[in-house]
Amino acid sequence: MEGTTVKRSLCLAAIALMVVVCAGAQDAPAPGTDNPAPVVATVAAAPAVEFSGASSRHYAVWSDSGKEEAQALAKELDGLFDVFNESFRFDEARLKGPLTVRKFSDKDAFDTYLKKVIGETKDDFVYLHYPTVERSELVIFSKEADDFDASLAHQAFVQFLKAFVPEPPLWMREGFAVYFEKTRLDDKSGLVAYTENQSWLETVKLLMSQSRLYAVSELMLLSAEDARSGLDVFYPESWALVSFFLNSPDRRYNRFIWDAVARLSPEASLEQNQVIVRDFFLKWHGEAAVESDFRAYLEGQKTFAELVTSGVRSYGDKDLEMAYKSFSQAALKNPASYIPPYYLGLIAYAKGEYALADEYYKKAMTLGSDAPITNYALGINAYASRRFDEAKSYLQKAMDGDPAKYQEKAGEIITRIAGDTK
Repeated sequence: MEGTTVKRSLCLAAIALMVVVCAGAQDAPAPGTDNPAPVVATVAAAPAVEFSGASSRHYAVWSDSGKEEAQALAKELDGLFDVFNESFRFDEARLKGPLTVRKFSDKDAFDTYLKKVIGETKDDFVYLHYPTVERSELVIFSKEADDFDASLAHQAFVQFLKAFVPEPPLWMREGFAVYFEKTRLDDKSGLVAYTENQSWLETVKLLMSQSRLYAVSELMLLSAEDARSGLDVFYPESWALVSFFLNSPDRRYNRFIWDAVARLSPEASLEQNQVIVRDFFLKWHGEAAVESDFRAYLEGQKTFAELVTSGVRSYGDKDLEMAYKSFSQAALKNPASYIPPYYLGLIAYAKGEYALADEYYKKAMTLGSDAPITNYALGINAYASRRFDEAKSYLQKAMDGDPAKYQEKAGEIITRIAGDTK
């Protein structure tokens, strides 16, 4: 069931991300053409639409849902900006004006606006890039929360990068945009935090096994046309290359990103910036060694599904330490899944760490684990630690939730408890 969910999620992500990359790569016509530049403070979509504005350190945000929403979005965007700039360290004083974001409450209004501005609509958020920051804008609309957050992080990064370097290398622009897609605002802390995105890892490893990946130096010089025609490889591999540079245990690769960013020129064309970065890269790294190191890095990365499979196998073999390692890593990759905490509960129980097992089981329950199964595990755990009243309560819930499965065996333990407490 979990494997099916993962595959379906990756399929939906592939469709959505391909739309986002096409929209993000679609620059608006230059000023002076038949399509006017985006306006910043007035309504261009339709007479009925009224915008409220809010300003923050780096953004001017307009929303047709009121000033409060504009203020909240501006604050979130500032948080995203800070996360992005942890990797780029651009001098913020170089910004010639605020980054403009326009949010519509529905897709129809979004479509109307884009038709007026660029003569067509888009299926997802779009960054309209003009020669000046003041005239450029990111145009978005309301949709389901997780999808909204992913699209916002992706396209906000494109806007951020192009504000400093109008023509950055394609692999860097799209690779980092995907890398940041799971960056989110934490409602409890009010802070924006980076979360690792490995949605494309399984795809990249499959492409590698099929010998379909571009050579690194080739990927760095890919034209926009070639990137679009080879999107199924370019997109995931660009993310993988960024992940490799940032997370490789070899610090030479980590430093390359900093050095590459420092060499980007705001005045250079796309081709010129790509050549500058590629040539600098080859000056310090041999092509054969890079290809070997890149593939070794990818082979060493494990998907959530791989870690769960490995953990289940190790648990079945009674290798509790290896099982614990696998499920701990899996929990970091997918904090929303109940599978890792449930198995970590089983492992803690097997080690006699009953209080810890109780915590893991309860966490699994809050994440959506099967209630009768988890209540039974909680009951067994409570019984082992001689918390008999709690044990009876959990076991009764297991019996009520799935009588066919737990009536007999949970009932036996409840009878045993009655005998133990006489």
